Amino acid sequence: MTFASGSFGQLRYIAETVRGLVPGAGNSTNLRMVQPTMKAAIQTIKSSEVNSNRMSSSNTRTDLTVDGGFDFELSAKEYDPFLTGIVGGTFAHYGTSGLGAAFDMQTTSNTITAAVAPTGNSAFSVLPIGSWFKIVPPAGASAAVKAYFNDIWLKKLSSTSTTITLDPSTPLAAPGILGANLVGCKIAQSIAVNGSARQTFAFEYELTDVGSKLLFTGMEPNTMELNVEVGAIVKGSFGFIGQTHDVTDDASFMPGTPQAAQAYEVMNAVTDVGTLFEGGINLLAGGSFIKSVSLSINNNARGQKAVGVFGNAGVGLGEFEISGSMQVYFEDSTMYKKWLDGDRTSLTIGFADNDGNGYLIELDKVKFRDGGLNPGGNNEDAMLDLPFDAFYDAATGRGIRITRALSA
Repeated sequence: MTFASGSFGQLRYIAETVRGLVPGAGNSTNLRMVQPTMKAAIQTIKSSEVNSNRMSSSNTRTDLTVDGGFDFELSAKEYDPFLTGIVGGTFAHYGTSGLGAAFDMQTTSNTITAAVAPTGNSAFSVLPIGSWFKIVPPAGASAAVKAYFNDIWLKKLSSTSTTITLDPSTPLAAPGILGANLVGCKIAQSIAVNGSARQTFAFEYELTDVGSKLLFTGMEPNTMELNVEVGAIVKGSFGFIGQTHDVTDDASFMPGTPQAAQAYEVMNAVTDVGTLFEGGINLLAGGSFIKSVSLSINNNARGQKAVGVFGNAGVGLGEFEISGSMQVYFEDSTMYKKWLDGDRTSLTIGFADNDGNGYLIELDKVKFRDGGLNPGGNNEDAMLDLPFDAFYDAATGRGIRITRALSA
């Protein structure tokens, strides 16, 4: 007799074209995750009829709830369908799928110049003003040059056909380790902002040691958590609200052949966090030191019930909420005063693995709320706890912007 072990579980997914229905063609994709939290719950009501034996005659099923999701460790590209799904957007790509054509690059501290102007989808003018991007150095670049570009994100101030002028907050080391000319550099950028697009998924969780398969359909992204803590992998979770559930010991519910998951490295909160801006100031440049950052997104989805439907007839979305928290070592009164005065600010945090693949998340309009100074006691640090909410910014037309960069 073999009993199922969680160590043998495999979660896979496929995008739905009709909510609640597994597509008849295509291939599912195996998903890297730490722990599945998807579940189904059935509600029943016991009969209240009265009879001579003083016992109820039965109960009856009245509702089915399908929700939950999975915990993950952040790695590049693996969770893109759910990142865009949670914000209701799609990635707009620079160049081809987010990677521009190769060019020969010269630099100063605040400019990137191409020997020959890139054209088409790789033209410098295609990069939105105020957007962030990464430089992908050529394969033959030195280890020092590769390490330098792996860690940094750059922000565009303006451009001509041959030159990008950088925002003063993101200067380059020039000439420094970069030298006079880097042949074969590329620019990486894909951008998604919050919108109203909707996407649902079918998930199958297979307990491979016993062969049982659990199906969850109509799963729409509802919540996302992301946690950045000292000395840890960047971790998070996605939560969904779904429609139907089933189980089988036979063949897979999914069509086609499961495709392999991505193989990018997981990112950590030490060597893989190279950008952390508050109010346009790079906190990693020595202005302040952060112990932890967390981010939460909530679509406030709700199941919509209807007579004759077992489960959800539909899913409604509510307010798109973004919140989070920072824990800051107390050095002076600067950030404490912003919290005390209710000042508006902005937050930007960027991650990248050892090959420069990663994400940058921007919140344009942020206000701190409850929290404050925890002065600590003996042998403890004084910490400033700064919970925050992020709002829609009319000037930029968004509440959140996610930039992805891939080196290949």
